[in-house]
Amino acid sequence: MAEIHTPYASLKKLLSLLNGFVAMSGIVLVGLGIGGKCGGASLTSVLGLSSAYLLHVGNLCLVMGCVTVLLSCAGWYGVTKESRGMLLFCILSMVIVLIVEVTAATVVLLFFPILKCCGVNNYTDFSGSSFEMTTGHTYPRGCCKSIGTVTCDGRNVSTNVIHQKGCFHKLLKITKTQSFTLSGGSLGAAAIQLPGILATLLLFIKLG
Repeated sequence: MAEIHTPYASLKKLLSLLNGFVAMSGIVLVGLGIGGKCGGASLTSVLGLSSAYLLHVGNLCLVMGCVTVLLSCAGWYGVTKESRGMLLFCILSMVIVLIVEVTAATVVLLFFPILKCCGVNNYTDFSGSSFEMTTGHTYPRGCCKSIGTVTCDGRNVSTNVIHQKGCFHKLLKITKTQSFTLSGGSLGAAAIQLPGILATLLLFIKLG
């Protein structure tokens, strides 16, 4: 195909630049994913098996990052060769990646894993509360490590029966170390990719 006329030459250069930014956003996502996997040990020590929730999000960031880098290369090829088919493929694929990234960021912010804790500071927060006066129990059944057992009677405060530590510090730690990092990185990558998608769509239309 002949070289695009001058009005489109600037658009091609812009798209090449934007594809570079898209590739960078993909590298950022890869870094977040690797960081999430490497930090899995410390996360497990805080949240136990429930840490798998955010580790899955980290894995998703890793996959999306790799896909984004590959798509940026495909986009660069489509721009250079003025291939409408390749451009259309990149547009559709990047829209899917964008939706997944925004969804992942939203899920991280809205849903926290089960923290395996009791009370705000610890299990004694319920002492003298309206809950204790109403039920006669010193803690709710949700504090038990195994709710269905006989020892989960609302009075047995053994470390083998209930979670002793409070939820506040665990929630604060997981928020600081993982949630905002993953969600912020995903949204940031999505914000970088959006102009590239729009510019690619514009070039696709112009080539028609």
